[in-house]
Amino acid sequence: MEPLKIGLIGCGGISGAHMRAYREHPDKVRLVAVCDVVEANARRRAAELGGVRVYTDLNQMLREADVHAVDICTIHDQHALNAIAALQAGKHVLVEKPMACSLRECRDMIAAADKTGRILMVAQMQRYDPSSQALKNIIESGELGPIRAVRIDAMQNGPEVLTGNSWLLDGHRAGGGIVISVLVHRIDLVRYLIGEITRVTAVTRCLHPAFKNGAEDYAVAMFEFANGAIGELFGTYSGFRQPYSEMFMIFGDDGAAHSVPQLGRGGGPAFVASRRRSEPFKEFNHMFQGFVPVAPEPGSLPSGNPFVNELLHFSDCCRTGREPLSSGRDNLGTMKAIFGIYESARRGSSVELKDI
Repeated sequence: MEPLKIGLIGCGGISGAHMRAYREHPDKVRLVAVCDVVEANARRRAAELGGVRVYTDLNQMLREADVHAVDICTIHDQHALNAIAALQAGKHVLVEKPMACSLRECRDMIAAADKTGRILMVAQMQRYDPSSQALKNIIESGELGPIRAVRIDAMQNGPEVLTGNSWLLDGHRAGGGIVISVLVHRIDLVRYLIGEITRVTAVTRCLHPAFKNGAEDYAVAMFEFANGAIGELFGTYSGFRQPYSEMFMIFGDDGAAHSVPQLGRGGGPAFVASRRRSEPFKEFNHMFQGFVPVAPEPGSLPSGNPFVNELLHFSDCCRTGREPLSSGRDNLGTMKAIFGIYESARRGSSVELKDI
């Protein structure tokens, strides 16, 4: 079959993680055009592959380039604008997380996809990690028993590593701070693993002077899930120092799971302990032992790289019309949780996500 011909929109940092799929699987996903308002960025990405056309104007690329789909890796506040323009031009859309900077924008993107009959997928790459999918199967098998609670965190020091005027420090351009830019990964993953979040209660703080327009650098929140589970979240974007952590812990009646933070892997692989696979509980120390690595099922995903897997899944969905695992419609639940956190912090009270 002819490969899916894709135009890359936004040639900055995160786009580099997408390039491996284009290099290794040109029979499935072929990059034929790149577009960036900074021409040097576009030319740098184009130089990684042969035969790639360079654009600095999105509308021109959508008119002229022979593409079936676009891969959007632009600044957060451009996601909705770029996606809707591409959908209206008849292109399928893969858009980096977060989906957009407001729920209205997210809903407008979904409406545009519905109207045009094109695929809209959000690049929630942690769903496409073999460890995540294997853990999903373990949970659904009932091995951990009823899921009762979850914990997630994300801790970084943005002002020390980002330039002084980075858009990631600007609440208008990024849509917020640590929650929408980093914790979005873990919020989406626990939704995928456990189910819908129905209620949030949150407090956020914008304390470091580098952050502006309300971008929060500290956040705490409590979740309630549709299945009765409870959860908690902590994030900092300006911690002076911290152990690397993009962690989750999941607690069930018959087992538990956690991630081992691993720099560069989006939180690292998962480990599980359960009545089925762990030594019987005999003494105090056993409650801290018995965790074994989650073993992905052979052949369950094309590769061990989640970015490659998500692009190949996108290609398959565009060919077959199948709803993506992280479709725009599905990811509205993740974005509701994020904007529910912001609304709860603003109100000083809990927010029912069905009401926003």
